Amino acid sequence: MLRTLFGELAPRRVSPPDPQTTSPAALHDSGHGGAALRERRTGVRSGRDVATDVVVDASPAAAMRAHFAATRADLDHAGAMITLLDPSGLWAAQVIHALSDAASQPVERVALRERGTLRTLAVIERTVVPRHQSTPLKVYHADIRATGLEQEEIANALAEGSHLTAVVIGAMQPHAVMTLLRSMLAATRQPEWRCPWLVFLLPPGSSGLRQRILDQDWPASVRVAAMAESLTSASSVWNTVLTAWEASSAGPVAGGASAESSGNTDMAPLLQQDAVDRALGLVSRTEGLLACGLVNLACGDLIASDSRSGSQATLASMAAAMCAAHQAHVATAGPDNPPPDELLVTAGGNQVLLRTLPAAGALVGMVAILDRQQANLALLRFRMLEAEKHLA
Repeated sequence: MLRTLFGELAPRRVSPPDPQTTSPAALHDSGHGGAALRERRTGVRSGRDVATDVVVDASPAAAMRAHFAATRADLDHAGAMITLLDPSGLWAAQVIHALSDAASQPVERVALRERGTLRTLAVIERTVVPRHQSTPLKVYHADIRATGLEQEEIANALAEGSHLTAVVIGAMQPHAVMTLLRSMLAATRQPEWRCPWLVFLLPPGSSGLRQRILDQDWPASVRVAAMAESLTSASSVWNTVLTAWEASSAGPVAGGASAESSGNTDMAPLLQQDAVDRALGLVSRTEGLLACGLVNLACGDLIASDSRSGSQATLASMAAAMCAAHQAHVATAGPDNPPPDELLVTAGGNQVLLRTLPAAGALVGMVAILDRQQANLALLRFRMLEAEKHLA
């Protein structure tokens, strides 16, 4: 009766592809135990989307690496590629489909299936984002159904050949975040890893997690960033990823003489060196000022600074604390209320002022430490407004 209703219960046998009808791109020998990808069905369309089933003989990650070895061995000459890793499954698929709709581009979908049982191991989605006066961006996402080590291997095989990999932390539990972090750290140390940028998208108020991420012993060839943003929609996620992409593509950012930089920093907004110098020079002449600097509001890192002897470390720590307070205020107030223009904190004999500079960029602020007895807050606020005009 079962065979009558459902057919044979044994795994389906798939006939080998016809060499006369299968394209060369459909078959890739990985050299790892004979792993291969064999295209089983192509050209299945739903609207603009294109779907393909691919049968995996052995290791899907090995077969994917073999394909990228042939097409992305040299990232300097390969097409621009971003991979979205979204372990919680909240945003990446929405971003892909939103980009597809906005750019009127198809979503290309590949289902990796195990040859013996035809169970789905992963569904890889890709769309293309056209850009004016620049090469198109290919954006990838993998919905991985496999578990355990195979799950990690598929994600890593996709990420390691990208120009930038964005990891969406979202609302993950702390133990899951640490497991993911250890997995990514191990992946970046493998000889197959070529992706130069690894960006973690964190929820607001994650300064402790951000610091833990940046403190890991990442390889020198991998630049790591952690961006704390309020991810409320697919567009906000993509805007954050695009900000990271533009910053990574532009190279080092401008900074003052006393600003420190390292390989594991957040993507600071791009500012002109002479504009930064003029802005800091204007504010630094304020009576009672001990230190001032431009700060990335998303992470609390100083972009550039001007300080008296011994005040640099205090300025850096206060900038991080003030930005964390700013993020907490924004998160508590919700999206319907505007963010605060400034925060003022009194700490002993000093005052610390953080002011946002919207004209200079959504993520740019200025922080200043003043001697409380000599501070002229009215003059400081006026000069910060003047400095914002230089940075606009």
